[in-house]
Amino acid sequence: MTDKQRAQLAMLQATLGVLTDHAPLYLTNKALTAARVSLAALVADLDPTAATQQAAGAAPKPGAVKKKTKATLASRAAETAAALHAYADEIQDIRLHTDADYTERALLRATDNDLPRIAKNIHTRATELLTPLKEQGVTQQELNDLAAVLTAFQQEQAKPRVNVADAKARNASLTADLRAATALLRNRVDKFMVRYQRPQPEFYTAYLSTRQTINTAARKEKPLPTPA
Repeated sequence: MTDKQRAQLAMLQATLGVLTDHAPLYLTNKALTAARVSLAALVADLDPTAATQQAAGAAPKPGAVKKKTKATLASRAAETAAALHAYADEIQDIRLHTDADYTERALLRATDNDLPRIAKNIHTRATELLTPLKEQGVTQQELNDLAAVLTAFQQEQAKPRVNVADAKARNASLTADLRAATALLRNRVDKFMVRYQRPQPEFYTAYLSTRQTINTAARKEKPLPTPA
């Protein structure tokens, strides 16, 4: 939610508050009562949306989370690759030597698309050769851990696309509700309130004062006067 949208929501909440507090004054005005009920529903929809966006903004950024998982994946894959590399040298297997010829630094420098492919191949080869690798201390649990962090990294790769889609949907819903609430006030409630200008001046004045959207974040400080 932008500063402007937060200011609009604050205006809507304040306006709804005035209409609710003075409801006894227009009990016979069914149109104004219905408009207040509609406004209350829109404000109720907007509040959870704002809270959701605020919570999303406070959450760790996907890029930072993925970077940490990538480092863990590179470390685990490099440990397994080192064991495979040593075994390849022992049995003089050129193909295995090539498959396992990755240091942690090289894996960290691999692209996000290449790293999962390389790590998966290392895991596959180590699973096939687990029996001889056990002589180096490699365990099934190590391979399970490697598989788990590989899966986590792949899931985090997909999260940004999902997050972007969710954010767009939230923004579209928020914008639509703000537009509907603003139109409701401008096209109906503002007009309904005209008849209360003379008989209920305090109510009318209070309503007008809440209809001002104040975006404090958009204010610019006045420059200090230049000394003569």
